[in-house]
Amino acid sequence: PDHVKRVKELAKAGFYDGVTFYRVIEGFVAQFGVPEHEWGTRAKLTPMKAEFSWPVRSGDPYLLVQRPDLLAEETGFNQGFAVAREQNQEWLVHCPGVVNMARANEPDTGVADIAIMMGQAPRHLDKNMSAFGKVIWGQYAVNRIRRGEATEGGVIGSAAARTVIKQARLGTDLAPDRQLQLEWLSTTSSEFSQSLAERRSRTHVFYQHKGNGNMDVCYPQVPVREVKPV
Repeated sequence: PDHVKRVKELAKAGFYDGVTFYRVIEGFVAQFGVPEHEWGTRAKLTPMKAEFSWPVRSGDPYLLVQRPDLLAEETGFNQGFAVAREQNQEWLVHCPGVVNMARANEPDTGVADIAIMMGQAPRHLDKNMSAFGKVIWGQYAVNRIRRGEATEGGVIGSAAARTVIKQARLGTDLAPDRQLQLEWLSTTSSEFSQSLAERRSRTHVFYQHKGNGNMDVCYPQVPVREVKPV
């Protein structure tokens, strides 16, 4: 998506170095970038056309999880990402850890500010925001971001009180000895399918209610592990 291209370009240029998390709402979102009143300190960027959904690609390795879903015809996993599908369109589901491009009221107004979903799955944002990625490593750091006050809508007015991003770089631009090597379990693997089956019907003696076979696509976590150099 063009939003991925934009963020990569900005990271390469050092745009996010020193920016802050200026809007952080407990159990909802952590948003960083350049607040409106600070735009004069950075070069203006052209707003982006919204990418709320895209046509379903028949060749993608898709795994169906739930049909019908509460908020879409169906949900599943596409290459590790939780997605929803309806009328031949697909979009990322706003599960915890998903990132989107913040915007104003009009759809084509996203520029550079990024929001990370935290604490719940705010699915009212599905197909209303350009979601383009997910936190797959380092969630502990997201959990430590300083929260704003609920009475202020999560906005932290004082820059000195905000959590700062010291540096943002693409992993591929780092020296080999600084690159983090990760493995993400394939969501079309037999292991992942088995884990879903076990969650659909709880057979352990602990569970008095075994479930009804339905599943929220945000519930199963795709295992990720670090691969250490040999």
